Amino acid sequence: MNMSAAASTPPRAIAQTDSPIFVTGFARSGTTWVNTLFRDYLDAGFVNEGQFILSMGLHLSRYGDLNLARNHQRLLRNLRADPFFPILQRNYSVDIDWHRVARTGPTFAAIVMDILQQVAEQTGKRRIGSKNPQFGRHLDWLNATFPTCRVVHVIRDGRDCALSHKNMVWGRQNTYAAARLWRQYLHRTRAAARRMSARYLEIRYEDLLAKPELSMAALEAFVAGASGPATERFVIDAKLLKTDKIEGWRRKMTPAAQAIFEGVAGDALHEAGYPLTGIAHRPSACMRGVYAAHDKLSRETWHWARKVVPSIPEHK
Repeated sequence: MNMSAAASTPPRAIAQTDSPIFVTGFARSGTTWVNTLFRDYLDAGFVNEGQFILSMGLHLSRYGDLNLARNHQRLLRNLRADPFFPILQRNYSVDIDWHRVARTGPTFAAIVMDILQQVAEQTGKRRIGSKNPQFGRHLDWLNATFPTCRVVHVIRDGRDCALSHKNMVWGRQNTYAAARLWRQYLHRTRAAARRMSARYLEIRYEDLLAKPELSMAALEAFVAGASGPATERFVIDAKLLKTDKIEGWRRKMTPAAQAIFEGVAGDALHEAGYPLTGIAHRPSACMRGVYAAHDKLSRETWHWARKVVPSIPEHK
């Protein structure tokens, strides 16, 4: 759904503080920043990425019937050991009451909802939810598991995402790999979003920077049912935003790389409303294989290097 459509949705249909809001977007699209906007302007108890929601939720079959006490308890034990929770305590001073979690209904959704509610309560917020770039890949599962949830999909020009990925040890290591994955992510997320209707909102990273009043008004209306105080505060603070992050690819991406990205994902760029250079080059099958192998080998090398030397930073 586009922003104008989301803003016109009847407030009563979307202004529920007890339904989770999930923020997602292709990695390096600005989801961390938008997560902060939710916390600072939209009264949301958003903390570090809730990776446990997918890492545990997508493998629930291993636990069997959660109505059986032994299965329910085993799930809670494994969940409690997830690295999300020590980070939660260290960075946000949030301690989950696991006895309270154990008293919730015997469903994974009920467990997650209580955890998110506790986070919100202990951080002094009303709205619950989480951010994870991987949510977009599993939107159908997320929608089925949390049927009242709302999703905010942050979209950024894939060429700027590609540039940012190359600076991360875990990122896609060449333009072809980044373009292919960005295109796949956009199409997959949008296809699943059609089944969510008014509970899905797309927001462009560039619009938040260049058109803060319009973009924040749409986001606030989607979350709170109407725009007003949050938008006004954000527009005042937006004077400090760095708009030079928009279309950085024009200055920093070589013409050859621009052509490769457009040759692989030009259709998705056009669908998302981004300008095309008109020069597209799709690599041959042989070169596509080379690029894919280079990307995989590079990322695996960085992964194992950081295992051996944990002090290696994420940024190159």
